Amino acid sequence: MDAGTFRFRLGEFECISTSDGALNYPPESLFANVPPEQVGEALRGQDLPVDRVTTPYTCLFIDTGEHRVLVDTGSGDLGVHADQVSPGLDHSTSVTGLLPENLRTAGVEPSEVDTVIITHAHPDHVGGTLDETGEVVFSNARYFISPEERDFWKSEDAAARVPVLMVGTARRNLEPLEGRLTPVEGDSEIVPGIHAIVAFGHTPGHIALSIASAGERLIHVSDAMLYPLHLEHPEWTPLFDMLPEKASRSKRKVFDLASDEEALVFAHHFPPFPSLGHVRKEGQGWRWQPLEAQG
Repeated sequence: MDAGTFRFRLGEFECISTSDGALNYPPESLFANVPPEQVGEALRGQDLPVDRVTTPYTCLFIDTGEHRVLVDTGSGDLGVHADQVSPGLDHSTSVTGLLPENLRTAGVEPSEVDTVIITHAHPDHVGGTLDETGEVVFSNARYFISPEERDFWKSEDAAARVPVLMVGTARRNLEPLEGRLTPVEGDSEIVPGIHAIVAFGHTPGHIALSIASAGERLIHVSDAMLYPLHLEHPEWTPLFDMLPEKASRSKRKVFDLASDEEALVFAHHFPPFPSLGHVRKEGQGWRWQPLEAQG
């Protein structure tokens, strides 16, 4: 493993966990309905800072042998505009937008990606769709997104409910894909071995993924949960969950599935990199058991 990539196999699939950087969040944005002293106590209990929560931005590349699949396009230049997404986001010590560079370091050119799955259209998941000139980075790919997600970001409802930067980023990055977008309907197959899991709530059309090969399974949870403390306290709600009640049901669906099947889990924002591990049922929640990545 180098600083930005981690290779692993899932059955017959070759996978690369790829860093797009990291960002520091104020605790109140990730645990919006919890008294600050309670969050501080939980963070101190894990020897973590109490004034910020650092989360990785990690993307998954899968070579199925038939398709070269990328899940989400990364954050692009989000880091320099972070405080427009949510007050208190700190980009001063953070770097984002590293996905294309790290893919190339791993031997994957953006032009070789033939399938891009968009789990949802928040800036850290679609902000890397276009380069600095406005050209599509993964220019030879078909793009897959739930119709609920696509339609929401076009709507007046989005403009009324969501920060301007978020709406603008979603629209700017989705509009050039209009002729390339394929709707993902329900819990359906996207390409052989990769199925969508309806997990609405974080956004109106958010999806997770079940990836399976040769008897091995990985659950890509995307943003069903944003940080391992949410597993232990599933009632702690981030500011970014747009439909909290739906999000709560989706969390149960996704993480009970991962726990029951003892599947490998990929979580976009879970530390430490490479954001891989397992979840184990514990009380009313779960516990994160990160993969110990070696060499």
